[in-house]
Amino acid sequence: MNASLDQLLQHPHLWRATARRGFSGSGLSTGFATLDGALEQAGWPQDGLIELLSDQQGIGELRTLLPTLKTLTQNEDRWVAWVAPPHLLSAPALEAAGLRLDRLLLIHPKTPQEQLWAMEQALKSGTCSALLGWLDPRHVTPQVLRRLQLAARSGGTLAFLFRPESAAQEASPAELRLRLEAGGNAQEVRLHVLKRRGGWPLEPFELALNDPLSQQLGPQLEMASGEPRPLDVTIPVLPLAAAPLKPSSEAAETPRRLWAPRAVLPLSGC
Repeated sequence: MNASLDQLLQHPHLWRATARRGFSGSGLSTGFATLDGALEQAGWPQDGLIELLSDQQGIGELRTLLPTLKTLTQNEDRWVAWVAPPHLLSAPALEAAGLRLDRLLLIHPKTPQEQLWAMEQALKSGTCSALLGWLDPRHVTPQVLRRLQLAARSGGTLAFLFRPESAAQEASPAELRLRLEAGGNAQEVRLHVLKRRGGWPLEPFELALNDPLSQQLGPQLEMASGEPRPLDVTIPVLPLAAAPLKPSSEAAETPRRLWAPRAVLPLSGC
């Protein structure tokens, strides 16, 4: 085997089905030993596209990611971007889970085209360690998924894309695809590994959501104060300034605020 071919075969994004442990580098721990054990690199890939499929909301889909987001916000000087989240996020709940609020970037595009553009720009900019995105299912095509995957790899960003269960019937270039269902109780989520690098799909298993947020829910829910808690994140002018959509300079320079009363915790079940 010549040197060029050998070098190509060692590329971390090349999957050889005959090699169970054929990838270089290590993964980013999910924070759950059971889930780490089910993944090729003992965790999430360092970059690329991950799909989380579910028709239910509030079953633990966000809590599954909290340990990872905590690690990234505490250890990396990059944003964790949230693009078009379907519900109001709670700053107190995120803070209780150990996330640094000054590392969170909230983006609320107005149209499906702006959603895709914002996600692609954030992913390839290199300024985000992770991105959580929700796209209009009617506008998700194989070409769109491939663009997001390439942008995530280019920027060294871990992209989590939330999609409906019906997407499981469609082909996808994603490195990892998980289907989530409600578990036996509020502290569990049932995971189906539909696609993973270096292995076949797995039988579904229960994941215990023993994260810090679970331990904080009681005290937080008992808070009766209606005082809003602002979450300030400034959208950087670059790389978004070069956008074809040309957002106004006022929108680019003004901090976005997320107001979440302490008595309301949308993330308590998510």
